[in-house]
Amino acid sequence: MIRWEEWVDIVSLHRQGLSIRAISARLGVSRNTVRAALRRAGPPVRAGRVLPSKLDPYRDYLLARLAEFPELSAVALAEEISALGYEGGLSILKEFTLPYRQRRREPVVRFETPPGQQAQADWSGLGRHLLGDGQRAPQLFVMVLGFSRALYAEAVWRADLESFLACHARAFAYFGGVPAEVLYDNAKVVVLERLADGPHYNPGLLDFAGRYGFAPRLCRPYRARTKGKVERSIGYLKDRFFVGRVFADLEDLNCQLLGWLDAVANRRCHATTGEQPVARLAREGLAPLPVTGWTVAATPNPRAPHRLPVPPQVAVRPLAVYEALT
Repeated sequence: MIRWEEWVDIVSLHRQGLSIRAISARLGVSRNTVRAALRRAGPPVRAGRVLPSKLDPYRDYLLARLAEFPELSAVALAEEISALGYEGGLSILKEFTLPYRQRRREPVVRFETPPGQQAQADWSGLGRHLLGDGQRAPQLFVMVLGFSRALYAEAVWRADLESFLACHARAFAYFGGVPAEVLYDNAKVVVLERLADGPHYNPGLLDFAGRYGFAPRLCRPYRARTKGKVERSIGYLKDRFFVGRVFADLEDLNCQLLGWLDAVANRRCHATTGEQPVARLAREGLAPLPVTGWTVAATPNPRAPHRLPVPPQVAVRPLAVYEALT
């Protein structure tokens, strides 16, 4: 193949009037090489040197994952291929996957609260999943502490009051204490109606809140994004945990989710605070958990006090003891 420099020399000498034989003799190349260079319409194309990349062995895997789950984040994909042996950086992975990924739009309203002051809680539908013997549509309960960004979540079959309160009890046990207030939107399990003198809270929630020692708070009407921390946490969970996973049943889903909260979500460096949620949780100063539960039977009347039929079974997770952080 004719090199770039040879082509330049041959064409230059030919334009100066030298014959093919003379050019061949001067440059020490064959006459056929000179003829081939002069027949070209332009210079030879330089073949760029393609350097091997640490990402090369994983490209097919990444494309297959993104074809099935385009909302997988680059960080989540990096975790997956790192488990397969990838030793490269995140930047090259982001650049390669960017054309194939879809990003979730986040709320823009943010505000900060002092330690121990506020948690935000919400439901989110998870769509239909193959769980157990068929397609089911579980509900995801999410609670996040405003100061530390410590996160708790679990999936349940029903978004009713009993499930809502039981999720609260398990979240407080997971955190190791109770915040001063919990911020909600306008779900019926929280507020029955808004009156001129203020919201009419679900009595069952008020009864529970009084026993656990926190104050329910509501977002302003049509301003659900004021609880942006939990909204962003829901998006984070859906992007980083649920995309690309399969579950045997609801118990398996929650087992995987709890392990991921312990090992990943609450140990990452949070983008806003610059710290791990588990480290800031040690400084939350939450109120102690109540010592006893209650056994008053539930009533079908939504305006009458609704109490769990038995004390909720909760287990204090490793986050609650902060792993001896000082």
